[in-house]
Amino acid sequence: MFHQDGPLSCSLSTPEGEKGLRRVPMCAERKAIYISDMGRCEPGSAISETAEYGHWRAIPYEAEGVSGTMITAGIECNAPTVTLPLDVEGWYAIHLGIWTNWVDRVTRLKLTDDPCFSTATTLYPDIKKTNYFASIGEVYWKCADLTGQALHIGQQSGGTPWASGIAHVKLEPLTPEEVAAIQSDRAGSDTKRLVAYNDAWSVFGERALYTEEDIIEEVEPFRDTDFQKLLWGIGAGSMVQYLSEVGELAEKKGMSDFSRYCDRQAAESFRTLKERGIDPLKTVIDHAHDLGIELHGTYRVGGWVFPPPDDFEDGLYRQHPEWRCVNRDGRPVARLSYAFPGVKDFVISLFREVAERGADGVNMAFIRGLPCVLYEEPIVEGFQQLHGQDPRQLPEDDPSWLSYRASWMTSFMRALREEMDRVGERQGRRIQVSAYVIETLAYNLQYGLDVAAWAEEGLVDFIIPNPWHGDMDVDVASFVEVTRGTDCQVFADILPRRMPAGEYRQRALDCYAAGVDGLAFWDTNSRYPFLNEWSMIRRLGHEEALQGWAADEWPAYRQVPLHSLGGHHMGSYSPYWSA
Repeated sequence: MFHQDGPLSCSLSTPEGEKGLRRVPMCAERKAIYISDMGRCEPGSAISETAEYGHWRAIPYEAEGVSGTMITAGIECNAPTVTLPLDVEGWYAIHLGIWTNWVDRVTRLKLTDDPCFSTATTLYPDIKKTNYFASIGEVYWKCADLTGQALHIGQQSGGTPWASGIAHVKLEPLTPEEVAAIQSDRAGSDTKRLVAYNDAWSVFGERALYTEEDIIEEVEPFRDTDFQKLLWGIGAGSMVQYLSEVGELAEKKGMSDFSRYCDRQAAESFRTLKERGIDPLKTVIDHAHDLGIELHGTYRVGGWVFPPPDDFEDGLYRQHPEWRCVNRDGRPVARLSYAFPGVKDFVISLFREVAERGADGVNMAFIRGLPCVLYEEPIVEGFQQLHGQDPRQLPEDDPSWLSYRASWMTSFMRALREEMDRVGERQGRRIQVSAYVIETLAYNLQYGLDVAAWAEEGLVDFIIPNPWHGDMDVDVASFVEVTRGTDCQVFADILPRRMPAGEYRQRALDCYAAGVDGLAFWDTNSRYPFLNEWSMIRRLGHEEALQGWAADEWPAYRQVPLHSLGGHHMGSYSPYWSA
């Protein structure tokens, strides 16, 4: 069992003390404080006993071992931020009591000394088994010194609004020995072996990020975790998600109708940030470095065009039809080919700009928009000169053709590596080059990617194999084998995005047993609000500790059955008639 900087292993017993601030014996040497009267939040004028716009609603409840008053806000409420006095000193493990009923709720939280808010929710994987409607999900949040601090509670009203609600806060006091263990663990680096990915589009669309504080909320969850690297989306095609002198900002000029609400919000976010002179990329680089985390710019290699009704077509694609990929029958394919110097030079110039802005590395996301080369004239002519055959007359999986076509992408990766070395030499540091690749070595070669050659030649610092086809397992062992003896690391991508904590643990152990150097998490931004899972994910770099942990000993999440809510009995014959 490990609890350094994580949830503590103690069980609940009968609460004692006055309503609203309860001291609950947890084990012989520990007592927990339950703050269950959310009506104590300030200002009191922001709280109402009825459903009222612009106010949190106070609802009395009784639950197993705890009772008090929760506060909730409906999706259109636009409730203001309120402050809950904690009135404690010293270090505590903080747990949050979140009630969702049948409406998903996302609550924004920060301690006084935190640089920004973070989001919290919980996930009930099986409504029938978990009594979804009539329980509070109690989740571990973090450990902190609460001296002089209060808890600030907010609702996500901007961007895509969410209902919010919190029933109680549980504080478990930490011993001096536990605090020392936490601080030692945070200072260490041997468990920093996790990689996060954020496409830097979804979050701008979901939350409408208009300020630097808004942006760093997407970096702050990695504080005091096992994450070493954050891969941050810089764009796709010539459309970019930062203030660039090379690419065109993804503000969707000329579009007034969007297929998705979030796409309009993302475009408005980038437009607003440009007007305010705020560069999202520089903002996340600086905050990641403040946390001791590497920031890598990630580029979706084939995102040049999207068909109607979205009608996305970037400038470079529109201006250079002669650079488009071509199928074996001569028909153009909706992407630009890396066989043409103009395309290669443009992509490398984007990465040069990202590196010069301070990024620790650049990443090619080859799991979006493959292939990058097909039957373009330079490739066909080169193959004919070398082999005396027209590749369009050969089977598409002809080994000589696959090998030759992949050599063009290897040439691009070589040019990228050389340019990053030139930038790094000027700056006195090494700039890492990495790639998301697909499930197997054979599939990569089929799509023009010779991953083994990249590793052997030292063109990539790490790779992340991803189950791109969805119905295939990643052949992790093969990637580990072809990188053995090279400087290229392998990080296994852990999917799906939603799993119980115990399954995350087992997936991690299986990958470590296969010989990977670490773990990666696609769309990490969709994971860390679910604290019942995040409490495990954030610790998965602790390989040795994971091996000794038993599945029934993880106290990061528990369900607290509700007995009554707003005066209604919540046991048998629940008032939720749809349950």
